[in-house]
This record gives sequence, C-alpha cells and structure tokens, in this order.
Amino acid sequence: RAVRPSSPLRRSLLDPLVVMLAASVPSASVVPARARSPVGISDRRAGRMDNVNSRTARPTPTPASRRVARISAHHRAEASRLDADDVPAAPEPARRAILGGVAATVGGWSLPAIAEEAGVDAPAAPAVPAKGAILVTGANSGVGLSAAKQLAARGETVVLACRTEAKGEDARAAILEKVPDASLVVLKGAGLEMTDLRRVSDYCKAFLDSGIPLDTLILNAGIMAVPLGRTAQGHEMHFGVNHLAHFLVQDSLRGAMRDRAAARGVPGRVVACSSIANMLPGALDVDDLDWRRRESRYEKWSAYAASKAENVLLTDEVARMENQRLLVANSFHPGIVTTNLVRYILPELTAEKRDPEAERMTPQGRAMSKMGIRDADEGAKTHVWLATDPSAGDVTGRFFVDPGLEYPGGATRAQLVRAQDWFLVSPEDPLARQLHLPDKFFEWRTAENARKLWTRSAEMTDAFKAA
Repeated sequence: RAVRPSSPLRRSLLDPLVVMLAASVPSASVVPARARSPVGISDRRAGRMDNVNSRTARPTPTPASRRVARISAHHRAEASRLDADDVPAAPEPARRAILGGVAATVGGWSLPAIAEEAGVDAPAAPAVPAKGAILVTGANSGVGLSAAKQLAARGETVVLACRTEAKGEDARAAILEKVPDASLVVLKGAGLEMTDLRRVSDYCKAFLDSGIPLDTLILNAGIMAVPLGRTAQGHEMHFGVNHLAHFLVQDSLRGAMRDRAAARGVPGRVVACSSIANMLPGALDVDDLDWRRRESRYEKWSAYAASKAENVLLTDEVARMENQRLLVANSFHPGIVTTNLVRYILPELTAEKRDPEAERMTPQGRAMSKMGIRDADEGAKTHVWLATDPSAGDVTGRFFVDPGLEYPGGATRAQLVRAQDWFLVSPEDPLARQLHLPDKFFEWRTAENARKLWTRSAEMTDAFKAA
C-alpha cells in the first residue's frame, strides 16, 4: 500500500489550503445543488442501451454569477496565454481554477488517508480516457453526415447531434450501412433543435450529464438563404441558427473541453463551418444582428453571409481568449457543396435526389468538379482534417478553404486551383495587391467586431447557458 502522510502531517498540509479555499470562494456563488435526471445514451454498436447517471448533483450558477463569469472571461485572455511556468495574479476565473486544483489536492490527500485509517482500500483515481468523442451538429444530412461517416471510418467516436433523436437514429443507420463497426452516439430523449435556445440548452445539459469525454466540437449545422423568419426567441433565423445556437453550444461545453485538455495534455478543438459567402460586402452589421432596423430591406443572401462571417469571428474570439495549449479554434469554407442547403435555390441538386459516389464518375460529375462544385463527401474533407490531423491541432484563429490552405493567408493561384477554389482571388493575381485583394473582402474580420459580437451573443444566451 502506498505511503500516505500521517494525520498530523496531513492536517498541517491541508489547513492552509482549507483556509485559502474558504477565503477565496465568493459567497454569492454558493447555491444549493440541483439533481438532474439520468440521461440515456443509445449505442447500437455495443448492442446495449445504457443509462448514465454521472454528475447528478451539480451546482447551478445564478444568473448574476453567470454574467460575472462571462464578463471575466475576456479579462482571462492575457493570463491564459502565459507559459505554464509563469504565475500571474489570479482574477476570478483563474482563482476558480486554482480552487479546483486545491480541491483535487485535498481530495487526493485526505480521502485515501481516511480510508487507510479506517482499514479499507482507497478507491483508485479514475484514469483520463486517452481518446474522447467528436460531436458534430447537424450530423443527419449533407456535409455533417458525410463528416460523421468519414470520422467514424477513421475509428473516431462520433456524437450525432441532430434536431431530434429520431433524426439521429436515422443518421446512425445510414452510417452503419457504410461503416458497420462505427462508434456512434445518439443521446436518448435529447435533440439539438437550433431554432430554440431552450432546446439547445437542454441538449447541452444532457450531454454534460452523460459524462462523455469531448475532444472536438464541430459546429456544422446551418441554413442558407431562407426567407425571413425568426427563432423561438425572436432572433433572425440565420443569425439564430447559424451563429447564436452554436455560440450557446460552445459556451456550454467549452469549459468541460478545457478541463479534459488540461488533464490529458492535448488541446481540445472547436471547429466552425463557415463559407466564402462571408466576403459579401456590407453583409455584417454587428449593431443590427437580428435585422430589426433593416427588416423592411431584408435580403436573405446578406443574412446568410453575415452569419457565416459570425462563424469566423466566433472562432477568432475563442482563439484569442483561450490558451492554445488547452483549446484551439478554427473556421473553414467547405466548398460549394450541393447539399440540402441549396433546396431553396437549386432543388434539383439537393442531396436526397443524388448519389454523389455514382455521379462523380459521370461526365457531368467530372465537369461539376472542375467548376469547383463538390459533393457532400468532398465537402467534408476539411471538417475531418481540422478535427483529426495533428498539424491542425497546432494552429488557432485561422480560416481555411481546404485542408492546410489558409485564406487569404497568401494562398497562391496554383494552390487555389488545386483546391478547386480557382474562382477565389489570390494575392498573386494581376492588380490584386494594388486593390488590396483579397484582404479587402475581410475588412469585417476585426478584433473589435469579434469582441462586440461575443459580448452581445453572451447577453442573448446568458439565461440558457448549461454549466
């Protein structure tokens, strides 16, 4: 049996830590614990239906403490970027991290020693799983389904986050046809309905209660160029679904990802599916995110383009706030993909009416490929690269148009042609430098816009955050 500190020594070590713990916890943050119901996880690959009852009594932050945490998160950016050997002054979030370490140390010393004194074997500390799951929103169709299929084929465990449990089960069945040994998870009784922040919050709570270790979060679900509509909370539909719901998902799960990354020594990844439509001039207005002032002049393509710019600003801000050793965040353009997103524009090209694998071999399919039009499988390749490639774990705050190809970022004409993005401007093109292209298309991509978007998104989702 391992040698542990004797009682007097243990008390001498614990006393100052307990004093620190008592002195550092703000009284306003102490609230009664609330029990949560067990959440079922359906895993057909294992041939079972498990009820997971982990973390059933987690403290519930008050609205006031949530607001403090949100505001404090921005002030944490500088401290989080310091090297591990530096010891900065600890603001509120950093003090909480310190307290977590203190609590873990106290538990590690006192509980085994008490067990030893009682003459019983101490429970072994739970090992941190070496490999966690990849959660994909909108995994039931289009590039989300293709990304989930390709990730599963690589041996990854994929959480299919779909609007309903039924859609998740349909996606699982479709993937299992192609990848019979796929490791797929559908949360029982939980659906990620992106048009209602309450439902998004419920899904995040269910996921946290499941205890599934999360390594990568792929924010993929989206709508494109739909008529003017509003979510359950009254937000413009593109802003509400493509950005705000995803903001709530990452804001609710990022803390657990960060903690896991610290424990396993490998950074977690936040990946957002954007589009080169974000380059549409004048589309983003951070002072009218919900199109209230401009409602009479609503333009569906501008609304879509704005939401895709917001996807980039979201990952840019996460990259600025988080220590790169714990979390990296990047966005990307999947290509011009003929999926369900085009149902309002080119209904004959929707995914349900096509067989991408067969079409790729036809003359028309080859011609579309040369034009830069991709099927869902081709469109998912950057999802997979950002989620799994070791080199993608070393970069943060970037926007990619193909695996490893950052844009603008000095992309050459040859690189863009090779990536089937020949229609994009390269800095090498004639007059590009004189006209400040392609950088001029990204004038909206500023730190000020990212911070303003983050602050307003946090205010809109504060009451729904699962934590």
